[in-house]
Amino acid sequence: MGEISENNEGQNKNASIIVECPHCYTKILPLADNTCPACQGDLSHPVWMDSNRVSLLIHESEELPSYCYSCNQYTEQKVRVSGDQESLLSELLTGDVSPEQTSNVVIFLPQCESCAEMEDPEPVEVDYELQTMTFVVHAGFRDRVIQFREDRDQNDVGGSEADEFEA
Repeated sequence: MGEISENNEGQNKNASIIVECPHCYTKILPLADNTCPACQGDLSHPVWMDSNRVSLLIHESEELPSYCYSCNQYTEQKVRVSGDQESLLSELLTGDVSPEQTSNVVIFLPQCESCAEMEDPEPVEVDYELQTMTFVVHAGFRDRVIQFREDRDQNDVGGSEADEFEA
């Protein structure tokens, strides 16, 4: 019997690891057969993965570079993506939800005209508490966003140091 409990303990440790599915980019707890519960993709064989597609967490008020999230081509166009979460209790009790009881997350995502004709951006995940959305984006766009964030952070630090020096 000791052997069974040891095996079960090991399985519980592995089962509690949250991973991102390489097929659907959803954060999941893998099933016992190492498949994704969301898309049923085999996590040990990411055969049809697109290496140009990656997930990216974006904050609601975040400024983004002017490149299409989907193809990484320069664009001035942005599309509004919103996620609304209604109060479940209020909806069950009254059947009605007022705007004050709804949590919104809005992201203005750069999208070129060509990609806009093919698809509407859909977040993989919306975190209403942190006011973020996760999207599947072109790897080059993700790299641009990371560089954009680093440049912004360096400018913020440099700007505050310059202000202190002048004073």
